[in-house]
Amino acid sequence: MGKENPSLSFKRELRSCRAVYGLRNGDNERYRHHCANKLHRLRQSTGLTNGKGKQFKAAPALTPETVKDAKHLQLLLFSAERALAYSHELKALATKQGAPRTARKEQMSWLRKAAKYATELQDITSALAKNAASINFQTQAEVSIYYLSVKAELAFERAQYAEVLAALAARRELLNTLASAARDSHDQALAVEFSDAYDPLIRFSAYKLGNTSSHDIDAVVSDIEPAMREEALPGLAQLVEGLREETKAGEMEAGRRTLDEVVFAGQKVEFRSAEIVDAMLRVQDAQARLAKAQGGKGKGGMAAWDRLLGVLGDAEAVARRLLDDQVGAAGQSTAAAAAQTAHQYISFELLAHRIRRDLLLVDSLVGTTNALPEDPTAMKIAGGRARVEAAVKVLSGVVKLYDTVLQSMRQIRGLPLVEEREGARRAAEAVEAYYAATKAYTLARLQCLFPNPGYAAAVELLQSAQQSADTAARVLKEGGLAEEVVQLSPEQAAKLQQDVKALSLAAKRALFAQTVTKPVFFDSAFNYIDLPMEDLLELAGSAPPKVQQSQPAKPAPVPKAPARETRQATPSIEQQVQHQEEEEEEEEQQPQQKKGWLGGWFGRG
Repeated sequence: MGKENPSLSFKRELRSCRAVYGLRNGDNERYRHHCANKLHRLRQSTGLTNGKGKQFKAAPALTPETVKDAKHLQLLLFSAERALAYSHELKALATKQGAPRTARKEQMSWLRKAAKYATELQDITSALAKNAASINFQTQAEVSIYYLSVKAELAFERAQYAEVLAALAARRELLNTLASAARDSHDQALAVEFSDAYDPLIRFSAYKLGNTSSHDIDAVVSDIEPAMREEALPGLAQLVEGLREETKAGEMEAGRRTLDEVVFAGQKVEFRSAEIVDAMLRVQDAQARLAKAQGGKGKGGMAAWDRLLGVLGDAEAVARRLLDDQVGAAGQSTAAAAAQTAHQYISFELLAHRIRRDLLLVDSLVGTTNALPEDPTAMKIAGGRARVEAAVKVLSGVVKLYDTVLQSMRQIRGLPLVEEREGARRAAEAVEAYYAATKAYTLARLQCLFPNPGYAAAVELLQSAQQSADTAARVLKEGGLAEEVVQLSPEQAAKLQQDVKALSLAAKRALFAQTVTKPVFFDSAFNYIDLPMEDLLELAGSAPPKVQQSQPAKPAPVPKAPARETRQATPSIEQQVQHQEEEEEEEEQQPQQKKGWLGGWFGRG
């Protein structure tokens, strides 16, 4: 063998190729074509081609003696990957309606071919590890992990569930060793990501074998005896021991650049994807720089805020993309749940830091001008038109910033991570109510300070502000809040309530003085009643005393004679009926006159 070391990080190689060329979205056909192109380039670079032109000449078989560098191992790796991708493609085709009858048979054939290439790769690396130590333990462990993965898939398709559990338990033990010996959080998350990929197979196999704790992956794996793991991968114990010695796992754990533990509302948030871990490490560095930049104040502080928000935005995009990939993939329940929680937490952090930055801008904007009066009831600004325009401009900018704060708070309250936790939900409710009241209060002050003030609009805004301020004060007084975006105290809410009440009273008085020119009593009452001036003067004590005049005695009343009846008595009902019958009899006794044409000429004589 040559001087070059054939060791290779198979985890990184497989992960990068699978993520870029289709497997992230379940496109096995695209990944299969990539593996074929990769094999073609590897054969050309190593000289192991199958002849030229139409003449076929089989390439020489790979043996431990013919392996010179890592490209020879990659030939076997991507040959197995191409067969495995074609097997997955045929398996998906077999489940569709109208699939060819030979799909299942071809799928098993390609899966056996993938297991054959994986076994060859495992045998060559084991032989190289024994001879002159030309390959390191980490490469040997990663090749063994790949071999156990393909072996478990073949046993699963054959319904050999005990072999599936034994192979995947040995695979998980190797991945846990690599995770504990990782140099940084990225390599650790990479090992965890590979470990989570085959959790559905462990659950289903344990269920088929009648294991009552099939939902608990760690419990299922711990039940597998070491002898069964050794049978699935001979030399497993020596490989694990050699891997720990080679990587110095104990020293690596002590000096590893790790991601700080993340806890949200008393619950730990796990980042099980290497990409998210990389993004969160950059966020962690940006937060440390912000803490050093004078708490985020000044020009350098705002640059640190912008850097942090940019890094958080990149992390949110990575988490959203991984979440979409996990939701689209089948059988990734653990990874999908972890990706969903991670995405919601990163979104919360992005929105919370955006709110804090906007509030810092509000403080700096208000602090740059002295035009605003400190008294909330002041309706006039001294200094002329220029100071009034400056105050109106400042308040307009403050209102826009409060609007973005409220928009971010609504998005935070819509996150399931916040809604499902009582303390976080109530804290978000208090912050939203407080700044909704603050925005309405600021708008009301702006309406009062205009050259043409709108006191009626100010009164309506202050009614809304009073309700929001009362809500914020009630929630803050009850306490029990968690994950507060902005630290608020009940004293701040009480002060806001007082300012709102004071400005509301001042705005109502100004509105009354603007619309009513004289007292309402004179406008309405005097139009309908006479003013009792004498009585008012008497009650006030300024009226002259009244002189009582003697009145002559009244003559005795003369009794009136009874009035004559001028109306005739009304006839009774019997008399009316009798009179009507007499009239009918008189009409019957009169002779009837004959009538005819021309006035009865023909009826005469």
